[in-house]
Amino acid sequence: MISTNKATKTAGALFLTAMVSSLVGGGLIETAKQQSILLAGAILEAINAVSVLGIGILLFPVLKKVWKSAAFAYLGFRSVEALVCLSAAILPQLGLINAANLRSFHTGTLIPLFFCGGALIFYTVLFKYRLLPHFISIWGWIGVLLIIYLNVYQPQGEEAMLLALPIILNEIFMGIWLIIKGFNLKIKIIKP
Repeated sequence: MISTNKATKTAGALFLTAMVSSLVGGGLIETAKQQSILLAGAILEAINAVSVLGIGILLFPVLKKVWKSAAFAYLGFRSVEALVCLSAAILPQLGLINAANLRSFHTGTLIPLFFCGGALIFYTVLFKYRLLPHFISIWGWIGVLLIIYLNVYQPQGEEAMLLALPIILNEIFMGIWLIIKGFNLKIKIIKP
């Protein structure tokens, strides 16, 4: 059994890994004109999938201590998000979908849907039980709402990147925070 401190630090590193592999892998998938570039993007998307699942698994025991049903919901959302990301990485390599379909699969609503669902639960638990400073949770909620807006209205180019930037920066900041400081576990735990 991994200690809570080690699990938290590892989850922090996985937040950073997921963000980098998702951004770079997604960028390669979006712009791929050659099969080798598409394959590199798919490999990075598979790394993202493993990282996302790892975050859910590693944080489950911590979240379960404070809000059991939210812990299960968060793990469920992260697991399905990981499965969708992994599918986006594997299906084209098996010839089951082509590159154009992969691009729409990657930028469509499935990955953001499960990411946003899990993130809203996660930031709510963080806020309610003060596991991290409130500004991180509020920043996360704002970032998630902007991702929802982005996926509903689908602006392109710089506007899309500006809408995604708050959650990107939040997850990078939070990953570093978890590695350096971890969670505030010296709180009174009241299970709902």
